[in-house]
Amino acid sequence: MKKILDIFYEKLQRIHDIRDQKKETDKPKKKNSSVKTQKTEKIEVVIASSTVVKILLIVALFMVARSLFVQLQNILTITAICFFLAIGLTPIVNSLEKRSIPRPIAILILYIGFLGALTVLFVAILPVIVEQVQPLLKDLTVFGISLKDNMFLQELVRMGGNELSGSLSGNFSEIFQHIQKFLGSTLSILSNVFQGIFNFGFALVLLFFILLEREMIGTFFLTLFPAKDREYIQSKMKNIQEKISKWFRGQAILMVSIGLMMYVGMKIFEYMFGMEHALTIALLAGFMELFPYIGVIITGLFAALIALNISWPLVVAIIAWIALVQFLEGNLLVPIVMEKVTGLSSVVVILALAIGGILGNAAGGLAFAIIAMILSIPIAASIAIFVEEYTKRNSSH
Repeated sequence: MKKILDIFYEKLQRIHDIRDQKKETDKPKKKNSSVKTQKTEKIEVVIASSTVVKILLIVALFMVARSLFVQLQNILTITAICFFLAIGLTPIVNSLEKRSIPRPIAILILYIGFLGALTVLFVAILPVIVEQVQPLLKDLTVFGISLKDNMFLQELVRMGGNELSGSLSGNFSEIFQHIQKFLGSTLSILSNVFQGIFNFGFALVLLFFILLEREMIGTFFLTLFPAKDREYIQSKMKNIQEKISKWFRGQAILMVSIGLMMYVGMKIFEYMFGMEHALTIALLAGFMELFPYIGVIITGLFAALIALNISWPLVVAIIAWIALVQFLEGNLLVPIVMEKVTGLSSVVVILALAIGGILGNAAGGLAFAIIAMILSIPIAASIAIFVEEYTKRNSSH
């Protein structure tokens, strides 16, 4: 019996040893198999030809849209400005219509008032410019150029006709090149002037029809949105219209304030130095308040041109007065007036002007920068409507 148990025990031990050997031999086989599978794994990216065609079409459409935008940049800008003006002028047209004035006649009354103000301004300014430039051209000593002290002018006077004609013939090709450059620049200036006149006329016609058919345009605009959102969009458009009309009112207050400040200053200088054309300078300063930064430069040059024929101390006094007016306008008038009419804080107003100028300059240079700065405050006021609604909704939750 004992022998039988020993034999049975030995067989079990052998079976156990055989199983251990099989486990040890199976382990490296599994490792090798995993290594082999890792080596044979490959990542394949398959792009369908239709996807490639779609990507190319999107890129082509983007390039076409970009080129069209560049070509139509002026028209698109004028159209955007006209819609903006139409939103701000609609309350005035509505008030005239309430007095039984037909809408086309009400729009014409606005046009007559605006164009009449421009005509009065230019009629007042142009004769003054001619009047002030003529003495400066006659008396070059105002610019520090004297015939007695300038050797070049003395030598030019001494030159006889033969010497002058000889120098002209010797440098004929150079003179011809200068003439070509002058003619080219003159044609460029004329083309810019005609383009400006065309743009102005186009804007007046477009604005007229936008004001005339504003209900139809508004209805079409609402149809672009889902029916459930139209009431919300319409209410927000009314809020934006109120903000822009209030901005118009605030801008008018600023124009009158700057004009009065300039008139008071010029009257003081008239009493002290004999300054002239105080009313004309005040009208120009008030109108140029529409154009941030560049307006004050034009007003300053115009006032300095008049003062230049009187005395240099007057020129310094005028520059100092304009700097004071601009300081009060930028740090007191604009923040207070715009905060009251649009609800924007002083910080937001200053940032809106700066951002508008930077973006406009990047889009199309100085002209676009001026336009963007003019529109920056009403656009910021319109955006503030949605920001206020968002903050109220979050605070309620």
